[in-house]
Amino acid sequence: MSNFDSSLNYVESRAIIRYYSEKNKNQGSALLGNTIEERGLVEQWLEVEAHNFYPPILNLVMNILILPLVKGEAPDPKVTEENEEKLGKVLDIYEERLSKTKYLAGDFFSLADLSHLPLTHFLMNQMKKEYMVRERKHVSAWWDDIS
Repeated sequence: MSNFDSSLNYVESRAIIRYYSEKNKNQGSALLGNTIEERGLVEQWLEVEAHNFYPPILNLVMNILILPLVKGEAPDPKVTEENEEKLGKVLDIYEERLSKTKYLAGDFFSLADLSHLPLTHFLMNQMKKEYMVRERKHVSAWWDDIS
C-alpha cells in the first residue's frame, strides 16, 4: 500500500493489544491491572510511552536503521543528537519512577511495560545505543527483567 501511515497503524495496534488484554484478562498476567486504580496507572504509562517515548525512539530507528537501508543515506547526526536528548529526558523520568516501583505502572508487569519491547530492542541491539538504558540503574534492571 503506497499510502501506508505507520502512526495510524501503531494507534490501531494499541487498540488491538488493549482489546486482547481485556479479552484474556483471566488467563495469565492481568496486563491492564487488577483494580481500577491499577488500570488507570497502566493507561497513564501507555500514554507516556505513546507521546513521550515513542516519537524520539521511532525517529532514531528511522534515522539510524531505516534511512540507510531504504535510501542508502547516512544517518543525519543532528536528528540523532536531538532525539537522543529527548529520549534521554524520558528515560530520566522512567529512572525516577522505577526507583520506586518494579514496573512502570506499579509492582506488576503490564501492557505499559510490554509496549516498550519492540523499539527498545532496536535501541539495545541494532542501533548500539544500549548505554542510554545501561547508564540508568533502575531502567537497566527493568529492561533486563521485561526483555
